[in-house]
Amino acid sequence: MLIQILLKSKTVIIVSITLIIQSCIYEFTPKTGDLGNLLVIYGMVTNENGPHEITILKTKKINSKVNEPVKGAKVSIFDDKGDIVQLTEDTVGKYHTPESFAGQIGAKYKLNIELQEGKKYESDYVELLDVPDISELEAEKITKPATGTSPESIGYQFYISTKPGTGEQKYYKWDVFEDWEYRIPYLFSAYWDGTVLTQIDPPLPNKCYKHTQFNDIYISNTKNFQTNYISHYPLNFTPGSLKFFFKYGIYVRQYALSEFSYNYWYSAMENNQPDPLYSKQPYQLIGNIKCISNPNETVFGIFEASAIKSKGITAYLVTSEIQSSTDCDYVLPLQGVRPQDLMNQIPGWIGDAGASLVLVPRKECVFCKYNGGGTGIRPDYFEENGLKNEN
Repeated sequence: MLIQILLKSKTVIIVSITLIIQSCIYEFTPKTGDLGNLLVIYGMVTNENGPHEITILKTKKINSKVNEPVKGAKVSIFDDKGDIVQLTEDTVGKYHTPESFAGQIGAKYKLNIELQEGKKYESDYVELLDVPDISELEAEKITKPATGTSPESIGYQFYISTKPGTGEQKYYKWDVFEDWEYRIPYLFSAYWDGTVLTQIDPPLPNKCYKHTQFNDIYISNTKNFQTNYISHYPLNFTPGSLKFFFKYGIYVRQYALSEFSYNYWYSAMENNQPDPLYSKQPYQLIGNIKCISNPNETVFGIFEASAIKSKGITAYLVTSEIQSSTDCDYVLPLQGVRPQDLMNQIPGWIGDAGASLVLVPRKECVFCKYNGGGTGIRPDYFEENGLKNEN
């Protein structure tokens, strides 16, 4: 998740704090002040196999929206049994546990960091709470009425319900991802390099899938409920678009939070409140990480632990629009793929368009990665039954 915190001072100094948290972007505005060159840390331990990521950044100021990754730190995770897991820096500012490491439900974990200059930081111990199963993920086709700033919109409102939890499981958070299918217009089974024709078997996938994460914060609790489960909690609304042309779905990861973590994310939501009538005065979001070398130093971010439950659902929405990929008008029709047919052709991929063959020189028209930033790997939950198109 990528958290972006914009900090504004009276002298118009803007500090942008960026946390990488499972590729998500949150934006909110904490209290003003000279907050340059401060440490920003985020990490989470779950019961899934690693690698688990800890991100360490330093804020920059003078209208900068780019933060500086912190390299060369010594990062470790302690548990309450005395075991220690050392993390490695795979890319600058990102530290990962071994793939074999998985947190244990009921265990407590603490994050320790030592920077190259010798400053030391640590988190509080956090317990890895179990989380109930997701009982249902629902999609309801609705029409949102027009407002002063947006037209009427037909789309799907998604909801989540949980199974009953224990007394410790009162606070919940969800990461919500969306996936949709799109197509490359040709099926490529050969490559011509200008001299040699190489067969591609199996052909390159022409069904592509894009995966992104919503940047909203989704949290709820059962603290004052007579029941200990969440029912029909509204997640995102997705308006109709070309995303629905073939197949669309959302995938949800569910976490159990401590009361402290819940209040942290609730404060982040308040800071991000777009309605000035109901927004509170912005304030700093201080988590559970402190500098033990200098207790007066402000540290942003939070270290968390939770089990994970996940579920996906697909949805369909009829669209009359024609789905198109990256501009691929520059193709060369072929009469065949014999050497004499290709000898004077430029290098490119040989595509089957059904009734004809074409040579495509641009990789943007061949590979999912370069055509829309997708992948040829179909999400597992797309195989499950979903909503059907309504005629």
